Amino acid sequence: RQDEVRRMVAFVRRLPGMTPAQYRALVAEASPAIDPDNCTGCHGTDGRGRGAPDIPVLGGQSPEYLLAALKGYASGTRSSAVMQQVAMRMEPADMEAAARRFAAMPGLGAKPAGDPAAAQIVERGLPDKQLPACVSCHTPGKPYPVLAGQRASYIAGRLRHWQGDKNIVDARKSHATMPVIARRIPKDMIDPIARYLAGDTGTAR
Repeated sequence: RQDEVRRMVAFVRRLPGMTPAQYRALVAEASPAIDPDNCTGCHGTDGRGRGAPDIPVLGGQSPEYLLAALKGYASGTRSSAVMQQVAMRMEPADMEAAARRFAAMPGLGAKPAGDPAAAQIVERGLPDKQLPACVSCHTPGKPYPVLAGQRASYIAGRLRHWQGDKNIVDARKSHATMPVIARRIPKDMIDPIARYLAGDTGTAR
């Protein structure tokens, strides 16, 4: 994933200025397990990702979704070189604690607003393109991430990643759902959809 490549490059650039203590705290080198407190290094103490465009807002997501995501990274069924290394070192109790902690943070909550064409796709989809409405899955109470209030730049980046993936996907597999759906979204609607979901009527955050 290109977003993870950029993050790794940024990390390498920071290395010369780090003290040994800062490095150990960042990579949790002193312990084979991951303390949930270390998650805030990337995801922030408020669950909003410290403003990084490629890190999602976790605050306000359901604990069930967050726990399932961590288990998916640990097992390899969910793709992320960064998160897989973290999740593989977490004990089940640590995963549960991290999921509960971030779920309790008020990170999400902005109401979708903006482009009417984006609203059409988010609320009703595009039946002629076999594109389902975003809200058919991404609303509270369902086993998927809530997108209302998510960072626009993150949503747009993930959609472009799925659209640009040249791998053949098997639509019957659960992890292929978003790559299949994203490829049906008109390219010129990615940013408007992302801004609409974020409740951002200006530029992408």
